[in-house]
Amino acid sequence: MSEGEISKVLRRIDGRGYKAYKDLAGASELVNGIEVRVTRVQGDPFAPPSVVECRFGKVLPAYFVQDDRLIAVADFLHRRLASLLPKLSLRGVGEGGSGKLSMPHPSPIIIPRSAVEARRKGDVVEFTVRLWAGLPSRRRRILGDDALEMLLERIPKAVSLAVEELSGDNNRLRRHVETWIEQQYIRRTLPKLRLVAFVGDGSILPRKCGGCWEPLDNAVPFESPSSLRVEIELPTGRTIAGMGLPRGLIVIAGPAFHGKTTLAEAIASGVWNHIPGDGRELVVTDESAFYVSSENGRWVSCVDVSSLILSLPGGRSTSCFSTVDASGATSLAASIQEAVEAGAQVIIVDEDEAASNMIHRDHWAEAVTGKRTLNPLSDVAPSMKNEGLSVVIVASGAVPLLAEADSIIVMDEYRARDATNYRFEAKKALKAMGYERGPPYKRPRVRRVVKPLYVEKVKVKGRMIEGKALRDRVDLRPLKQLEEEPQVHTAVRAALAIASKGGVAIAGEAQRLSEMLWKWDYRAITKTPGPDLAYVRPMDIAFVVNRLPGLEASII
Repeated sequence: MSEGEISKVLRRIDGRGYKAYKDLAGASELVNGIEVRVTRVQGDPFAPPSVVECRFGKVLPAYFVQDDRLIAVADFLHRRLASLLPKLSLRGVGEGGSGKLSMPHPSPIIIPRSAVEARRKGDVVEFTVRLWAGLPSRRRRILGDDALEMLLERIPKAVSLAVEELSGDNNRLRRHVETWIEQQYIRRTLPKLRLVAFVGDGSILPRKCGGCWEPLDNAVPFESPSSLRVEIELPTGRTIAGMGLPRGLIVIAGPAFHGKTTLAEAIASGVWNHIPGDGRELVVTDESAFYVSSENGRWVSCVDVSSLILSLPGGRSTSCFSTVDASGATSLAASIQEAVEAGAQVIIVDEDEAASNMIHRDHWAEAVTGKRTLNPLSDVAPSMKNEGLSVVIVASGAVPLLAEADSIIVMDEYRARDATNYRFEAKKALKAMGYERGPPYKRPRVRRVVKPLYVEKVKVKGRMIEGKALRDRVDLRPLKQLEEEPQVHTAVRAALAIASKGGVAIAGEAQRLSEMLWKWDYRAITKTPGPDLAYVRPMDIAFVVNRLPGLEASII
């Protein structure tokens, strides 16, 4: 499209019916070095807003363009724009969403998002900004002058104001990038120290409420038990100390309401890097760690759960287990195996959200029933280590688990205490019972999509997927590690892309798509990305694939 086309189109369609806005699709114009392009046009003032894309280049100090630091720079710019755009919206103009400018408000994690992309091209960093714009109308008649002001004055102004803060002497930008650098360094250091997670001293783990992002006021700062304290010298020049969680079986125990779940949730969230001031900037976890829970009634297709489920009624197969209505135990077993298949090296489980019979065995109950059908985590976790896997589990009291734990952390009034020595007492108790562990753990076999599953017009409402082509709604609330709505939408789109390909390996394709998302490459899931896409891990994508009702999988 030639320069100035947006102005020409708006002058031509001014006053016409709203549908004429479609002529803006693909039109662009250069404003003060910023190319403004309309990439998607809404069909009605009350419909989801149009998408506008801004492209520009900027030379940044070398410090900000090394390694993957541009992800943090883009995140910083995104946060500034998200706060500026509503202030520069046209107010009191027209109907519906007329005049509104916005983009998704980011959560406290730093990840690649489609709202702001940054790529190094020689000495210049090329930025792409995507935002929502409500094209203005009154009585469904186009307000050309207002649209012109919004697209060619207010949007470039917001971008220019935000870009002004991308300077080498901006302390906030430098601290934002330093925080990214530190967390990336800690995560790369974990394997060298044989740790699955690090919780820095002084971290604020509790949130203000269950669905809040903000740290709790007056919370007890985390302090590491001396026996688990490790020090890490960071590339930014400072040395930090905190609790290192060794590989293996880690049990988080303690009284109710004393911080067990809070610690586990912080560890689960530690797979992402956090912004300065979040309180969890120094909580860093193996990026593959995955939180699993029981999901009564979920869809399961050909998952090898034989390590965890020893037998089923009627002699049904546990090496290719399928059901349309999983129980608490079978759903948890399937979720663990699906996560491992997708690349998880650390499994996180909280007893509050898991079937208790999959956490530990009741020796006396087995004597009453005369049958043993499950091989719970207390039995398989020790042998999972032989497969390079670790388990972090919240369990207030389970002797079989404590006896096999490599680390026992007791939370008492939000303070951590190392109680690992207690495992020797637990071992004696088990021996007195005559307790015998079940068979060793084995990794699940890789699965593929048997035939394409075409699902059109799917709607994501909160954490639920709905669609006429789906046999049932899909509940994504157990996918707890996704922090924001764009991540949910992206995981769903990526999952549908995999489901529509017959014969592909679920884990391998999820890995491929996740790697593309890290590089701001959205071609596999959409032709015209809006501002509502964000990076997700392979395990997150596979989670959605595995719960699509009607999907048929088979073992390769």
